[in-house]
Amino acid sequence: MSKFLLYKNQKIEVLDPRKVTFSNILHEKLYSTLFSEMTDIQNYEPLIDVDTIERKFNLDLEDLSEKSNISVSVSAKATNSSRLRKQKQVLNFLKSFPLFLGTFRNMITEADISIQNAEKLLDCSVDGTNFIKIKSVIDEINRSKWDRDLDTSERQSGVSVLGSISEELLNRVFQKFIDKQNFFKVNSSEVESYGDFVLMCLPNNLWLSVKSNFGRERLLASGYSNDIIGVGFFQEAKEFFSDVRIRNFQRAGFLAMYCPDVSVSEEQMKDGTNTYQEIVDHYKNKGVDQPTNINGRPFFRRLSELDNDLTMLLVEKDIKKRTTVHF
Repeated sequence: MSKFLLYKNQKIEVLDPRKVTFSNILHEKLYSTLFSEMTDIQNYEPLIDVDTIERKFNLDLEDLSEKSNISVSVSAKATNSSRLRKQKQVLNFLKSFPLFLGTFRNMITEADISIQNAEKLLDCSVDGTNFIKIKSVIDEINRSKWDRDLDTSERQSGVSVLGSISEELLNRVFQKFIDKQNFFKVNSSEVESYGDFVLMCLPNNLWLSVKSNFGRERLLASGYSNDIIGVGFFQEAKEFFSDVRIRNFQRAGFLAMYCPDVSVSEEQMKDGTNTYQEIVDHYKNKGVDQPTNINGRPFFRRLSELDNDLTMLLVEKDIKKRTTVHF
């Protein structure tokens, strides 16, 4: 008999293990253990602490992994290699069953698992209309699954995965635009320093420089007096507070900086704010207008507006008529 996980307004069916086909004994044991911990209608929350999973449930993850021909590698420099091995063994299970990411406590993750988990919880696939919401769910799940301080290895893993998640979400947003004629990803090492994607138009092609969590000087390195926009889940609004820095962006050719209008750091989550709003508040508190680009249009824009802004450019199918003079 199935049980159900409740995530906000979403009711998600979890099949009885007897109705599931498993590829190995490790997956079967973890699934069955999790299922036994669930009530008939269970709120979506951590149910199993990976730190104590073996002792509490009498599971030998090493033995189960060996019987399942699953090998995990852990760096000799790992802060707690034994604990990290357990997490990676559970991670192998989550690659096949990403829905259950948020039901494990004190557990590392990978970008694909986190994104698939959010897609299943929201019952949708990532696209330009929902990637901000997907990112919000990912961050919420990540916050809820830790009840202790992370060790150095876990913290480093988290930073790496966070950047990978941000870049993968933005890459998926761009996939719908890529046709290799009007919009394409830059793959040539000779010009990739200009940006990551190009949208063909006049008087200059529009380049997109995609960064994950911090812009710093890497954004400026992309500008070569071309039309270009910066895109990323930037965490620090203060990166964009300097008038000289903004002028440098504008002189390098930047027409806009797309900043997240969803919380992307612990501090922002605690304060209920986001990078875009912090930038808006900064200029409001200074009593000055926000910067504009050479077209007189807003320089700072919500990341959630990116899909619509690119769509409006590409509505014009004739490249000779598609321009950035009003962008």
